[in-house]
Parts: sequence; C-alpha cells; structure tokens
Amino acid sequence: MQGLAANESQILYGEDIVDAIYSDQIVQDYESNPLIEALPPIFTEDEVIEQISVFPPFNEKERKLNPSYRFHCIQRLFQYFQPFEKHLDLEQRISRAIRQGYLHRNPMKKEEVMRVHESYKAIKEGKFIKNYQTEAKRTAAGFTIIGLSGIGKTTAIERVLSFYPQIIRHQEYQRRPFQFTQICWMKLDCPFDGSLKGLCMSFFSELDRLLGSNYLNKFGSQKNTTDLMMQRMAHLASRHGIGLLIIDEIQHLSLSKSGGSDKMLNFFVTLVNTIGIPVLMVGTNKAISILQSEFRQARRGSGQGDMVWSQMPKDESWDLFVEGMWEYQWTLNFTELTNELSDFLYEESQGVLDISIKLFMLSQIRAIASGEEKITKQIIKKVASDSLRLVKPMLEALKSGIPSEIAKYEDIRPIDIDEEVEKYKASIDMQKKIRIQKKLQRQKCHKKEQSLLEEVTLQLLAMDFDPKEVQSAVRKVFNKIGGNLGKPTVLKEVIKLLINKDEKKEERKDKKKKAILSSENYLVLLLQEARKKKQSVHEYFLDKDIIKQPLNEFWEGKENATLVPHSVSR
Repeated sequence: MQGLAANESQILYGEDIVDAIYSDQIVQDYESNPLIEALPPIFTEDEVIEQISVFPPFNEKERKLNPSYRFHCIQRLFQYFQPFEKHLDLEQRISRAIRQGYLHRNPMKKEEVMRVHESYKAIKEGKFIKNYQTEAKRTAAGFTIIGLSGIGKTTAIERVLSFYPQIIRHQEYQRRPFQFTQICWMKLDCPFDGSLKGLCMSFFSELDRLLGSNYLNKFGSQKNTTDLMMQRMAHLASRHGIGLLIIDEIQHLSLSKSGGSDKMLNFFVTLVNTIGIPVLMVGTNKAISILQSEFRQARRGSGQGDMVWSQMPKDESWDLFVEGMWEYQWTLNFTELTNELSDFLYEESQGVLDISIKLFMLSQIRAIASGEEKITKQIIKKVASDSLRLVKPMLEALKSGIPSEIAKYEDIRPIDIDEEVEKYKASIDMQKKIRIQKKLQRQKCHKKEQSLLEEVTLQLLAMDFDPKEVQSAVRKVFNKIGGNLGKPTVLKEVIKLLINKDEKKEERKDKKKKAILSSENYLVLLLQEARKKKQSVHEYFLDKDIIKQPLNEFWEGKENATLVPHSVSR
C-alpha cells in the first residue's frame, strides 16, 4: 500500500492528468495495446480543423473602451490561429509518430519488459546501450521541422499536442492490475551550449515537474558520466511510456564543442531506432547544416520525411489568414480590408505570420495612441519603419527570393511585442498626463482670474466708476493681457481705459455744444441783416427758408394725407 500511495502522490504534481479510458481500435495493428487504446481517437481532417482553429472572442462594444483597456484586448490576437494544409499534415505526422512508436513498446508484451530490464542492468554497470540484445521491430518515425523564426512552427506543434493529454494514469487493463504512468509527449529546448549533459539534465528536470519525482537530484549530479546520464534518460523515457520527444531550438547544436553535435544527433537516432521513441526536432534555418552527412544517412529510413516551412506565399492561404485576422479591430473606426492593404501588409511582413500579426497589433496601438483611431496604410508603414528595423535586411532578402541572400540570415530576431507596446503605452500615458496638467493649469488660471477680476471690480466701484463701464473695461483688459500680470498692472490698465472713455464722452459733449452755439450765432447774424435792410425779421427768415408758411407746408403734405380734406370740410 505504501508503494501505491507514493505512486499516487507523484502524479499529483503533473498537468493534464487523466485516467485511462480504453477505446476499440479501427486499425488492427493498434489493438490490445493500452498505451494506444488510451489515446484520443484518430481525427478526420474536418475534426482537426475544428479543434485546431482558435478565433478569440470579440465584442463591438470594446471599441468604445478607454485606450488602456483596449491595449489589453489587442493582446488577444496572439491567440488567433488559422489552420492551413501544412498544419493538417503536421497533425497526421504526429498522430502516426506517437502510435507507431507505441506499436512495439507494448508494456503487456514480454519483449518490452525484457528491454526495460536490460536497460536497468546497463545503468547498474554504468553503460550506454546502442544495440539491445532483445530485438524489436523498429516502427518509430522521427522527423524534423525547419523554418524561420516567427513562421509558426512552435505554435502549430503546441496546438496539435493540445489534442493529447500529457499524462495518462493507468490502473487496470482488461481486468488485470496495470499501474503505469504514461507521458504522451514531452517538449525540451536544446541547451544553449548544445551539450548532451545539459539535455539530460533538462529531461530529468521536466520529468520532476510533471511527476513530482526527484530524478534531477538522483541522476543529474556532476559525478555521473554523460554515457550513464544518457542511459538513464533512455530508460526513463521507456519506463514512463513517452510517446513523442520534441527537441526545440535544435540550431543551438552549432554552438556545441567539436564532435558534440554529432554525438547528440546519434543519441536521438538511438532513441528512434533502438528504443523506439519518436523524436521531433524543431529548428531554424541555422540547423540545416547540422542535419546533414552521417545523421541524414542514419535516419534515411525513418519514413516520415522532413518539413521545411518557409514564409507563406501570397495566395488563397494568405487571403484566408488576413481576412480572419482583420475582423479583430479595437480602433473606434473600423477599416475595411482592401486588396491594397492586404498587399501592403504582405509586402512589409513577407508572409512571416508572427511579423504580420504583430504589425497588425502595433498599427492598432499606434492608431489609438495617436488619436487617429483608424488603421491606415500610412500607420502600417510608419510602424513597419519603426518596429521592423532589425529584421528589415532579412525581409529584403526574402523579398529578393535569391537563395544566396536569404542564406546570409540564418535566423530572425523576433519582435519584442511587450517592448513595443510599452513605447506606445508610455506615449499615450504621457499625452494623458499632459492633458490632465493642462486642464489643471487652466482651472487654476481661471480661478486666479476670477479672484483678481472680483478684487479689481470692487476697488473700481469704490472709486465711483459706472458699474456697467467697469465690468466691460475689466473684461476687455483681461482678454487683452490676461490676469497673469498682477493686480496693480490690471488696475492701472482698467483705470486708463475708463478715463479714456470719459475723455471721449467729454469731447463729444463739447462738439455738440459748439454745434448748438454755432447754430444760434447764425440766427443772430440773420436778425442783424434784416434790421439793416429794414425788413421784417419774419419775412427775411421766410426768404432764407429758415421758416415756412403754415398753409404751404399743409398743402405740400396733402397728397400723402388722405384724411386732410375731411378734416378741412368739417
């Protein structure tokens, strides 16, 4: 019971642990093998497309959110995954590799039990077995995926692996006790120095993470030789029924010491050919030169072939990818996808999906941060110019299509999206702070002006100036020079304006008086002339048209006054 309890406590540390549910197999070869029967069913292409596709949630209302929230929503584009023909091919390869690898590693068969015992004996002797005495038919089929960084290799592999639970717990099979912990797949990164010892230690560490074991402390000490660590790795891989071992970043082998890369690659060949564990190696173009010569010859019979992923061609696949992505816009104004925009996005990213998505994301962030709130060709161009500087030479090489130019750039530096987002976020935060500061300054100035305006007005009213004139004059001065010059200056300018107004009023009064006086002097002059000529003043004024005869004035207005005859008749 103690042993069983220990076993149960180990698997509590793992992820995606499921209890084995065995299903009948359509393919006859896979029958009576618990490791295969516990796997999910073999999927059809339609099922793969449905399962592998990822279209993140999107709500139109999110476009009206505050920019800070929309920046978070834009991150959802990292989840977007549109499957293509190569992804269906990859799923089929992985499905075949796992099942074919388990085909002759059936724990219910005598041969597999004998191989495990032989491996255990080699560990005790400190040896590494390249050829087991217990012969087994080799059915495992490893393969490699080579392609540019950002082309979608790792994302595609992770999407396919998500079909399979990583750990399956077996307790009983065909009414017989069967205590077994099956690891369907394990993914490791090739050590940066390309060393076998580093790979083994990563393997032990990952097993500890999944199972809660203590393999790293037990088997990873410096006193253990590389051969012994390799044998223990092979033994544990078989002991825990690892269905597929994925080694990512295989290009790091180029940094290994002389002969180190060949030794590791030969170890992978041993895992595939002798132990029967499929190995999927993933790397950039830099790994091509490593995977040549003897290693190529050694794995010629694997049967799966290699997958070389280049940038996406501009065809229906690109259109499908862009149309699906383009729906995810968090700018206030939606931009319709045109052939011109699609062509331009391809031109700037050269069909590298990682760059395409990040370019689309950063264009939205810039459009929001700048206040334009609309994706335009100019914004995409500006973002490409600012954010793709480091990869521009490689993109130009891809654009040229010349193999010798492309070969100069063995790898591509991915865009650090967090760094780019922080730039725009800092920009919009700064703009927001500036707007707040300006608003506070305006409020402060307005408050100060109001206080000054009241003080100046009250003081002027105390000096017996007209209230209406005071209010008008104070407003004119404030509009002209503002309230930043201080109370004495403002008061001085207002008083000056009010005095000028009073002076102008006095001038207008003087002119009026002069006009009146001038008119009176003229009449006196005419009076004197009439007396000199010994004429009646009345007659003289009539001659000069100063006065008029009453009846003449009456008849002149008769035509315009229809009621006059009636009044005369009465």
